[in-house]
Amino acid sequence: MFIEPRTKRNSAWTLLEMMVAVGVFSIASLALASIFMFSVRSYASLANYAVLDQYNRQAMDQVTFELRQAQKITDYSSNATSRALSILNGDGLTVTYAFDSTRQRLLRTASDGSSRVLLTNCNLLNFGLFMRPPTNGTFDVYPVNTGTNWQQTVKVVQLSWKTSMNIYPTAIINSEDIQTARIVIRKQQD
Repeated sequence: MFIEPRTKRNSAWTLLEMMVAVGVFSIASLALASIFMFSVRSYASLANYAVLDQYNRQAMDQVTFELRQAQKITDYSSNATSRALSILNGDGLTVTYAFDSTRQRLLRTASDGSSRVLLTNCNLLNFGLFMRPPTNGTFDVYPVNTGTNWQQTVKVVQLSWKTSMNIYPTAIINSEDIQTARIVIRKQQD
């Protein structure tokens, strides 16, 4: 008895099958790479938001505390590149909050010689001065007329600022955080 060996069929990839496989693999790799890059940017953006929020909260807490305890507003100035608000704080020190748009920072200086940068990467900062007429019995606020004795009528300070950080390495996408508060001066002498 004689058994014939089975003939093996030569199997290989054809050129067409190879091109289809490379095309499908390339599309899948491109999709995974774009999802990865989107995830990296999103993570960087969230990390920037967390850092900005932390710094903004610390600065807002200090400014709010000091403005609430202020005895009076002593000076206010605003121009195209800088804004400043000076107060007589609860300890009797003259404290100035100054915004410099060219350096993008908010600086706190006191009459005892201390100085501290409260915010960096600050693109915008605005102070608003308001008064509360004591006779109407409501909590409405009205803009202060900065004529004579305007310091005596300021009872509410509104401030808002915007900070931002670039997502590395692209400078096109920013993480931004905006803070705003309306602060009532509690210890003001009437």
